[in-house]
Amino acid sequence: MTQHGAGEQLVVLAAAGATQITCFSGVTVPVLLRTECYAKALAGALGLTPAPELQPDGVLPRCVFFIHEYALRTVVGNDRLMEDQVLHLLFHAPSIRIVPASSGAAGAVGLDYALIQYEHEPPLVYLANWVLASDAATVERAVLIFRRMHAIALDNERSRDLLMDYVAVYDR
Repeated sequence: MTQHGAGEQLVVLAAAGATQITCFSGVTVPVLLRTECYAKALAGALGLTPAPELQPDGVLPRCVFFIHEYALRTVVGNDRLMEDQVLHLLFHAPSIRIVPASSGAAGAVGLDYALIQYEHEPPLVYLANWVLASDAATVERAVLIFRRMHAIALDNERSRDLLMDYVAVYDR
């Protein structure tokens, strides 16, 4: 079993005309923003076979990433690998919003979510357990979750400042 099926499917869905993908990741770095070393170390820690490296560059401009601060605190591999991963977030994520740990239960979603929106098609929700849903209740729940994320997450600039703080933490 590979651990990047989610990322591959998100890239395919985006290539199929998605106008925006809004992602939330709670414990690890979002699959579309993982460095190859981070992805391999995470797969190894979980006992999974690493998937082929993704090439999401054409997809990233259409993405908004909400990342819980716990994903930055969860050390995958070692400090050097985490420093490289956080720098990758800084330089490759066009829109990044950190959900601060201080948000408490308001930031505890439980699953990684992606809301995939199209110009002429109904939106899709992609869940961390690799479930793709388009039913109205699931889409509405995802919309509500992302509304909450917009309210509690740091803005893009403050998120990047916090990422710089984490670069300093891992640069020991």
